[in-house]
Amino acid sequence: MGIITAAAAAANSPTQPSAPSSTNAVTADLINLIDDLKIASGEDIEREAGQIIAQTAQRVASVSRAKAPKKTGKLANSIHVRYLSPLSVEVGPNVDYGVFQEFGTGTRGEFPTAMYQIKPKKPGGVLVFQVDGKTVFARVVNHPGIPPHPYMRPAFEEVLGDTATKLIESGLAQITKGPNAK
Repeated sequence: MGIITAAAAAANSPTQPSAPSSTNAVTADLINLIDDLKIASGEDIEREAGQIIAQTAQRVASVSRAKAPKKTGKLANSIHVRYLSPLSVEVGPNVDYGVFQEFGTGTRGEFPTAMYQIKPKKPGGVLVFQVDGKTVFARVVNHPGIPPHPYMRPAFEEVLGDTATKLIESGLAQITKGPNAK
């Protein structure tokens, strides 16, 4: 598990392939950076690194809430931070459709698949929906899917850039001024 990762649901949905992501590379780089700074400073910087990671995770959650598509607000309100260890957190939604908003579905998704059928829940029932202001009734709809509405990945990109800088500055201060330097 990485330092800061997208929620597992967003990356490993059973109906969507794993997304190619630079998040894993950033995670590995940050872990290596922490290890290198510990060696160079001769001090344990995990406490401060943990604080930086926790602050960063909260910022990612806040930015992703602001960027999340909003119809009811349920998706944005479900975005949370889960602490896995002092140096590892997950940030992401806890609603099952979060991954579909992030990556899209069907022919319109980032990982195109065939159109899918939507059928009434009750046998013999009909679907009722609005198209261009007109009520439409159908027994089956071949749906092309929804386009992607990324909100987690842009939030990570926006926030993670300065996390490495903060860790480097913290480590350099400890190397040059000692463990109590700020």
